[in-house]
Amino acid sequence: MREIYHLNLHKYLIIFFLNILIVGAITYAQKPVAYLPTKLANDNLIGELMQQRADEFKTILSNPRKYEIQIIYTQINHKENGQAELIQHQYQLNPKQYFYPASLVKLPLSVLALEKCNLLNIPSGASMITLASHHCQKEVNVDSSTINYKPSIANYVKKMMLVSDNDAYSRTFEFMGADAIKKRLLSLNIKNTDILHRFDPGCNTLDNLYYNPIVFLNENGDTIYKQGASKSLTYQNYRYIKKTKGKAHYNARGKLIRKPKVFTQNNVMPLQEINDFLIALMYPQFVPKEKQFQLKNEDYKMLLKAMSQYPRESVIPHYDGSKFEDSYKKYLMFADYHDTIKTDSLRIFNVVGQSYGWLADCAYFVDHKNNIDFFLSAVIYVNANQVLNDGRYEYKQIGFPFLSKLGKLIYDYERTRKRDYYGSFERFTELN
Repeated sequence: MREIYHLNLHKYLIIFFLNILIVGAITYAQKPVAYLPTKLANDNLIGELMQQRADEFKTILSNPRKYEIQIIYTQINHKENGQAELIQHQYQLNPKQYFYPASLVKLPLSVLALEKCNLLNIPSGASMITLASHHCQKEVNVDSSTINYKPSIANYVKKMMLVSDNDAYSRTFEFMGADAIKKRLLSLNIKNTDILHRFDPGCNTLDNLYYNPIVFLNENGDTIYKQGASKSLTYQNYRYIKKTKGKAHYNARGKLIRKPKVFTQNNVMPLQEINDFLIALMYPQFVPKEKQFQLKNEDYKMLLKAMSQYPRESVIPHYDGSKFEDSYKKYLMFADYHDTIKTDSLRIFNVVGQSYGWLADCAYFVDHKNNIDFFLSAVIYVNANQVLNDGRYEYKQIGFPFLSKLGKLIYDYERTRKRDYYGSFERFTELN
């Protein structure tokens, strides 16, 4: 009998640990910012939901650690008084597991740039002339996507949110500077994010710490604000945490280097922090006044509209729908969809990242007809050969299908979830 007991116990332990591998480890190493009404759910809900559609998620479930998946699903339980309780479910969340955020950083940069305009009393639509004082910098005084052919912070923000424009990011980054970004994020208790480089090719770490002179002009061409050339002080002797990835990479000259790619001095933004940033943006009433973003109503309307629009819906700037599909920046739910999206009640306010084999999406879903809304953030790594910069990533085969199925999975679950009260979504439905 004792032998049978030990045999059964041994079999039970094997099954138990296999289930842990399949469902995925849950960690709470980085908690949501304390000023949000978020409670952590100590459960396996996300893994259990994927298991219910195991045939769709079999590739991922076979080895979730291989794909470095991290997921945050936040339920919103609205209350009678207009407040809400947020319940956060996690899957393999690990802030110590580095992923390159790529374009995810465009959302905080956009918000902080609009804040800075308000602080300096500069209209976000004012003409912004970027000058050069360093060998890596370039002058920019024309933007053909605007009516007056002049660049502006407002139009740069639209371009970042609509099609994830890299040039718009770099010019806005130069306006902000890494030091000011870091200081403001720290004031919001976003402590582990560093946004410290352009997306321009050919600029090394030191180059990115020098910022351009910038001039703002009014409609008559008169100067309303000058920002002199500057350089970072915060990041000159910053204590970077070493980060590498892969077994080999191609350098800027196209040469194969048989060593991991170093990300030590690249942008950092853990999934928890971009997720919290989005929640604070979408629901400022959940945030104490001293932690709210300093945005005007017109800032919110412009920003949220650009975040939720499909590129073809934008008038200025204008985008060709055949080049920029509706799903171009909507990875969760629509990543592998190539037709016109015809959901008249669902809108997704999001920001995405795609680079070096990582795919990420941080999104707020709102469906005013079905009275549901929720937050969903996810990242996956798809680089089987572990060579970075070779352009051979499994985005289409694994990454996009996973994110699309994940969005549909959580959306379908939300449609069946019982609620005591429903939210008010007028401010989101009135944007279009």
